[in-house]
Amino acid sequence: MAADVLHLHTSLGIEQIKKIFSSTLQYSRKVEFGTVQGNDNPFDENADFQAYASLKTLFGGWIVQIYITERGDVREVQLVALGSSALGRALHGLRNAYSRSDSREKASAVVEQLRVVDPGLRTV
Repeated sequence: MAADVLHLHTSLGIEQIKKIFSSTLQYSRKVEFGTVQGNDNPFDENADFQAYASLKTLFGGWIVQIYITERGDVREVQLVALGSSALGRALHGLRNAYSRSDSREKASAVVEQLRVVDPGLRTV
């Protein structure tokens, strides 16, 4: 699965970040939230919090993972927008595919909301 990673530093607490992530992406009852399993973490170290939000529809869907790591007075946030490759869509059909562009759009919406609450948010 193809992925785009947004890497951020914020002074917001983990609970604030989690709340913004879920409230930004919970615009439908069909949005699913869950925990990313340790072996699915694409990064070298485990995060203090790792989860995903996704929505599947008849014509595809989107999925965004979030990894939050405590770094003293700064939280490192990694938003991963996932999407199926063209080959994956061809093999498995649209119903079982995720749109990378839709996932990027959702991840960007989370960044915008984080920036509203923390104007000092930095993209790394």
